[in-house]
Parts: sequence; structure tokens; C-alpha cells
Amino acid sequence: MNKGDNNNIAGRDLIVGNNNTVGTSHTIARGSVPPTPVPSATRHVVAFYQTGTTTGDAGQPYVSPAPLAGQADVVEVAAFHLNDPAQYPILTLNSDAPSAAKYVPMWRDVAALQAKGLKATALLGGAAQGTYMRLDQNFDMYYPPIRDMLRTYRLDGIDLDIEEAFTEATAERLINQLRTDFGPSFLITLAPSPNSLANDDGRKLPQLDYRTLENSVGDKINWYNAQFYCNNGSLADTSDYDAIIQNSFPPSKVVAAAITNSDLDCDGYVPMPTLQNTLRTLAAKYPTLAGAAGWEYALSADVNEPGCPTGPANWYCAVRHSFTTNTA
Repeated sequence: MNKGDNNNIAGRDLIVGNNNTVGTSHTIARGSVPPTPVPSATRHVVAFYQTGTTTGDAGQPYVSPAPLAGQADVVEVAAFHLNDPAQYPILTLNSDAPSAAKYVPMWRDVAALQAKGLKATALLGGAAQGTYMRLDQNFDMYYPPIRDMLRTYRLDGIDLDIEEAFTEATAERLINQLRTDFGPSFLITLAPSPNSLANDDGRKLPQLDYRTLENSVGDKINWYNAQFYCNNGSLADTSDYDAIIQNSFPPSKVVAAAITNSDLDCDGYVPMPTLQNTLRTLAAKYPTLAGAAGWEYALSADVNEPGCPTGPANWYCAVRHSFTTNTA
């Protein structure tokens, strides 16, 4: 569905066109500030960021990620694609080269978040077909543009959102090469469907099988952003997450990713009170729970969480509250 334009929703294609429909991002806290929370050092709050990354597209507003400071730990810039160089630049951020003028404010604000301690990563792939096919066919041609982009923008990691046929051997090669080129502190994550983590058992080889991948190069993978939405599982309760853990994936490597607005063209939205209850239950059940993620930042619902910024950052602040213990 994604043809290289800005309509890939964590690989789920929920937005048509460059639909930057959220206005300015506000930072005024609502209500009284609760007691200082004590967060888990091992839990991540991840914000996928695609819509609103650009300026000047069809009169739609740029949505700065700046309010995520203090609310998220990782901001993922989406979505990078590999293309036929006869038709497009070999690597694009949505429809354009990452260096396009429309992205200048976004890169500036992402760098400012990094200076405040957030990690910034690139989401590679998604529902737009072709990125991983090209890596399979000609790794030596298509890997260097990925490496160079990560270096140019000083990104802290990459999320491999693989939603097409991809061989196990190339997946392992890609992960090994990234770890070699960028070292132990670089984040390498993947974004599978929950079913892929709950059901893979080696029978898909030579195509990608996540349990096989974890067994072979799991020491080089930081975590999995499991997408519990768009008919791929639910966070209305813990059962779909539990199924992943029962399939021998450690909770320390499984981030629970939710969709952030009921208006998106995707099933699986969970109202925040229910989501918070699920996350709290998971955190109690699995003390090493890796955290939670939300697709996507600019379109996130303001869920009226007290003591949080207004606007789309409110959703991530509410999620963070699920993982904190208030102190007097």
C-alpha cells in the first residue's frame, strides 16, 4: 500500500497521504502535578513519529516532537525505504531524501531531544514493499545508504519493521553488520506482529522466523516492538502478550506497542484506562517488562492524563505513569 509517500503507519498504512492533521503541540501541564514518580530503569516508552515530520506539505502543520522530552525514552523517525534508484533516491524518508528542506525542523528538534537524553532511531521498512526484498537481492548495494544515513543524522539505533518476505540469512547478516558498524550502545530493535513472536517455531525457514532469529543473533537485538493492533493482537488484556512469553521470548525484550487514537483506520485501539490497567498488570506479572510504544505520535489522542503536557505527548505521559510508583 505504501508507495513511498508518507502513509505508512508503523507498517500498517493507516494514513492516506501526508495527513499531518494534528496542530501545534502544547506543553502546559494539566491539573496539579502528582508526586515525583520513580520509573523503572529497564522500561522504555517509545514514540513512533511519522505524520507531522515535514513542513509545507499541503498546508498541513509541522508537529514538533519536542514535548516528548520527559515523556518518552525513544523517538522513532518513520519510515525509511529502499528504492529502485532509476525511479527514486536509493533511500528515502517517506517520499523524499532525508536531507530534503521539509525535514530540517524535524532533524533540529530530534537532535535537541537527543541532547536531553532521548534516543532517536530510524524505522526501516513497514508495509511499503521492496526494502527488504532489495536487501535480499543486493545487500552490498543497499546496505551502505542505510549505514550512511544513520551516521549522517547521528541516530542512536534502527527499528527493522519487516512486513514482506525476507530470508533468515539476510536478516542475520543485516543485524550482524549493524552491530559491527555501530557498536554495543547502538539500539537494534524489530517490529513484528505479536503472532510472529507467539507462533514462529522454525518452520518458516529460509524465510524470517523470529524464534530462530532470537536464537541465532538475539544477543545483538535490544528488544522487539510488538505491534498489538490492526488485527494483530490486543492490549485490552494481557493474554496476547502472555502468549509471546510462553513462546520463550523474555519480557525484558518485548515492548507492548499500542495504537494511540481510535480515529485511525485500524482496529485495536484500547482506551487509556484499560491500557494502563493492562500495562500495570504486565509490569507486576513480569518485573523485567521492556515497556510500551505508541503509533503514532502526531496523531495521538490527548487522554486527559493529569500532570502531563496537553496535546499528543499526553498519551505517552499517561503510559509512563503506568510504569511509575508515586512517592510521598
